[in-house]
Amino acid sequence: MAKDKAKKLSKKIIALIVCGAILGAIFLSCLALQIGHWVSDGIESWRPDYQKIELMPILNKPELTEEDYDILYKQTGLTKIGIDRALANGKTGKQRIIKIQEDFFGEYVIVNETFAPWFCTDYIEGHKHITNIYLENGDILVTSSTHFSSCRIGHAGLVTDAGYGNVLQANSYTQPSRIGKASDFTDRVNFMILRVKDEYADKKMREDIAEYAKNNLTGVPYDATCGVLTDKNSLKATQCAHIVWYAFKQFGIDIDGNGGKVVSPWNIANSDKLELVQSFGFDITDKEGLWPKLNY
Repeated sequence: MAKDKAKKLSKKIIALIVCGAILGAIFLSCLALQIGHWVSDGIESWRPDYQKIELMPILNKPELTEEDYDILYKQTGLTKIGIDRALANGKTGKQRIIKIQEDFFGEYVIVNETFAPWFCTDYIEGHKHITNIYLENGDILVTSSTHFSSCRIGHAGLVTDAGYGNVLQANSYTQPSRIGKASDFTDRVNFMILRVKDEYADKKMREDIAEYAKNNLTGVPYDATCGVLTDKNSLKATQCAHIVWYAFKQFGIDIDGNGGKVVSPWNIANSDKLELVQSFGFDITDKEGLWPKLNY
């Protein structure tokens, strides 16, 4: 009888130890995720540490030099593509460049908004919208603003109707892919506007891709693990970077920067088939930064 009681007690002790170990492991995992979350919440919107200059003398030149474009890039985050888009709009375009410069040099407080356990998006306080350059159909927007614990998963979208600021996005499990707005990006801690290089797609093809995306890629269920356990080329489910990648892939253009099973906003930002139009909040002096864009 005593032996039976001892055995039962021994089993209970073992069970308690196992349960304690499991609970301890869960606690330590949650603690690690929370610490990572706190650390990642410290992100700031990068701003230049050099002098802001008057741009109108440059913008009023009849023809800009490469040196002029380089100065304008460092003052606004706009590449030659972005500057030329603005200048094509005359005086209004020049005024937009000046406004972009003001926002580029601005100092902002970042607010971290948690929308699920350890999931957070980093916004400019008051959801202030940063001025963006004129969009074109087929442009791509990416941001590193969303993170899970310490992992910067970011967000991506495809411009489908530039005149209305419409952007195809896949946001969360609560929503299938849908047409949102460019303003969904411009109030965040950072964003990039990219476009496919002319050697891979001219303006007409970029417009065709945008039209295809608008007409065929809405209403797809969301799955953050898309590509991990499913075929990357399938459209049974999608996520933000995947839906953008899929649209271009249907036209023979692979904008996944590393060609892996899963497409991320970071992969798209580093694709050698894309070129930068505008950068805000990313350190343009450091190509090895948080989200390096290798082909400025």
